[in-house]
Amino acid sequence: MTWKCAVVNIPLGGGKGGVICDPHHLSQREQEGLCRGWVQQVAGYIGPVQDVPAPDVMTNGQHMLWMMDEYEKIHRGHFPGMITGKPLGMGGSEGRTEATGYGVVYTLREALKRKGVDIAKTTASFQGFGNVSQYGVELYTKLGGRAICVSSWDQADQTSYTFKKTSGINLQELQGMADRFGGIDKAKAKAAGYEVLPGDAWIEQDVDILLPCALENQVNATTVKKIGKRVKFMAEGANGPTTPEADEILFANGVYTIPDFLCNAGGVTCSYFEQVQCNMNYFWPKDEVLERLDAIMTKAFHGVADLAETQGVPMRDAAYMIAIQRVAEACRLRGRV
Repeated sequence: MTWKCAVVNIPLGGGKGGVICDPHHLSQREQEGLCRGWVQQVAGYIGPVQDVPAPDVMTNGQHMLWMMDEYEKIHRGHFPGMITGKPLGMGGSEGRTEATGYGVVYTLREALKRKGVDIAKTTASFQGFGNVSQYGVELYTKLGGRAICVSSWDQADQTSYTFKKTSGINLQELQGMADRFGGIDKAKAKAAGYEVLPGDAWIEQDVDILLPCALENQVNATTVKKIGKRVKFMAEGANGPTTPEADEILFANGVYTIPDFLCNAGGVTCSYFEQVQCNMNYFWPKDEVLERLDAIMTKAFHGVADLAETQGVPMRDAAYMIAIQRVAEACRLRGRV
């Protein structure tokens, strides 16, 4: 998260943490108790100008709202900027739900432009069917691309499946077949003309672009060998989806990889927007939020791409070079090094 914030040049630090549980097996009341209990333990360490939590895997706006409510009870005031990812009308920002998936496609769009590729002539395969993947598919399709498959986790079978339609998936149709965790109903999908394939089939597809948007380590020394020769771009919507061994192979094979902490930084960028809006008690319309997000993601992408080209290094290395330099310079200016 530190490097993610630094590479897109937003004035935040970064950290990751979580509560070990399986929300599939928790009632709403149990989830609320968990959220409030967590805040009770850390209330002295978080705040609108201190450490600002934000949603991630298996969390949503309701969880954030319970946390905010508990924090405000403890501190006896109104502090909507203490957490981001809240529902609209309760301190949430327009565009926050779409932000990560849209940010992924903003960077992909710019990568295709740099390489002279018309996005309307491309096909893509998405791993996952959560928030990032769904909004990534939405914007990619709006820009003219054809998404031919997505994968999703099946809670009942405790495994994942890939849902493919060569003519192009229908996002709204699949959303209507999915549960609240993004699990797609196999029977309904088959009836609608989708092929139901093994969960890792998404990486084997004959497409131009791969978008791993769910779990880490999905592109590894074994699975990278399944990637077809047609694939020339990969946009990492998930955190850490590619192992170092696979990274080397992708670079050697000429696959243009947009690294995760640049590619999926749209979420934290919009969290920053939400914090700013809450703290000044003035909220921007959705078009303005997405316009600002597009501008930041586009500028950050080209900064990394320019350095990668001039130094002859992979995009991931260039992104680290920029992020680490910014953090190091901030430490130097403060006199800490």
